[in-house]
Amino acid sequence: MTNPIARGVLAATVLAGGLLLSFDKAEAQLINVESKYRIVEVDRGEQRIGVALPEADPKERQTWIYIKPDTKSSMREYLGGGAFRDEILSTNGIFNAAEARVGNVFKINGGRDFDGSIDAKKVWY
Repeated sequence: MTNPIARGVLAATVLAGGLLLSFDKAEAQLINVESKYRIVEVDRGEQRIGVALPEADPKERQTWIYIKPDTKSSMREYLGGGAFRDEILSTNGIFNAAEARVGNVFKINGGRDFDGSIDAKKVWY
């Protein structure tokens, strides 16, 4: 292109298009979470466990932990004398263990969604 006006218009169009395309809205903020939570309630229908921080009111849910089909979980059973056995839990086993342990603390590893809930990757009892 030898025409300076056409070159300027083309450059301005490319620059404006690049600026407009670079301002995408964030759909979710994902933060990695690994922490202990107290089990407050279990909602099998929605595949979630209501939790609160250990030092918070044990009867008031603060957020939800969502259990997905690919969530991994284990439960440690102490046999005495320093020996223990880890049992791998299925999705249904995660909810069974949570229902049996309402009020107790368990450990979660997962990602926090924009609404404050947590999608669990790993759960330890």
